[in-house]
Amino acid sequence: MRNPLEEVRPKVALVLEYRGEVILDPKLAKILEEVERRGSLLAACKAVGASYSRVWEKLSDLEKILGERVLEVRRGGRGGGGARLKPLGKALLKRYMEEKSKLERRRLELVGRMREVPPDFLVAGSHDPALEAILERVKSSKPELDIERVWLGSAGGLAALMLEQADAAGSHLLDPETGMYNVSYLSRYWLDGKVVVIRGYQREIGLVYRPDTKIESLKDLLAGKFRLINRNPGSGTRILLDYLLRQQALDLGIDPHEAPKRVKGYQTEVRTHVGIAKKVASGEADVGVAVRFVAEKFGLGFKRLAWEWYDLIVRKQSLKKQAAQELIRIMTSGELAEILANMPGYRITEETGYVMYS
Repeated sequence: MRNPLEEVRPKVALVLEYRGEVILDPKLAKILEEVERRGSLLAACKAVGASYSRVWEKLSDLEKILGERVLEVRRGGRGGGGARLKPLGKALLKRYMEEKSKLERRRLELVGRMREVPPDFLVAGSHDPALEAILERVKSSKPELDIERVWLGSAGGLAALMLEQADAAGSHLLDPETGMYNVSYLSRYWLDGKVVVIRGYQREIGLVYRPDTKIESLKDLLAGKFRLINRNPGSGTRILLDYLLRQQALDLGIDPHEAPKRVKGYQTEVRTHVGIAKKVASGEADVGVAVRFVAEKFGLGFKRLAWEWYDLIVRKQSLKKQAAQELIRIMTSGELAEILANMPGYRITEETGYVMYS
């Protein structure tokens, strides 16, 4: 008897959320795109193959959530009526297409590296200077191996593992409800039983700023005093900052959902800690969130927000690869302490090297 699970495949789809509710999915985004092109909601529904009544219902729900019209419709008449996007509708579609373009560039970057001659070992996930140093040590000990790295953010790394496009990922995803890192996120990417999680090291993360910038805490960001350079959605740094901003907002009696709107530059993003430091050092932004090591490297001021865990997650299918074995050997030996000794803002504990999940 045929097992239907044999034909089940994971699929990643881009959606936009507002205050925890999905407001734009691929189909509705396509509808808005077709309305913009055709000037008619009915024609857009026909082009996409969607029910007019169902689309109208979804648009009504969207406008209720946002409290503003996204579509202007002219009914009947000799021309048969028409529709056009309101400014908010245009802005939503523009944001969706921008995020879609970013996602596609990341996908092509990852796939492009694996096309033709795939590397022996691919590490994806959150950018981390210490992991870069560890991978350089692996390359030195195994020069015959082709080891690649792609910085996609912690969530992007888990997605790459899920899609079997990466062998390992570095991650520092905080679960605000438990205060734990990484393991609770595995089920969200269908990685239960498919990976091992090795406890890594702690790194000091905080506000980075030019020495002449008089910033005291996140309160200054919520007050709109300084311009932020943010990290990309899905990165552990972005998740940590969002959590801390919500907590600070609650302490100040501010609606936590409104916190991002109060922060200048919140929507401006880069993908690495070095990218944060460069924007701040150049004066393009006043403050960002990055690790102490990078702040000191660029001569920036630093105020700690947290000591966070940065763990290594490896696909079980990749454990027999030489690069995986060498990487795990370093992570579970005294060699790791040797590498981190010259990197301010990093530390190991008794938990380092422990297999947290398998």
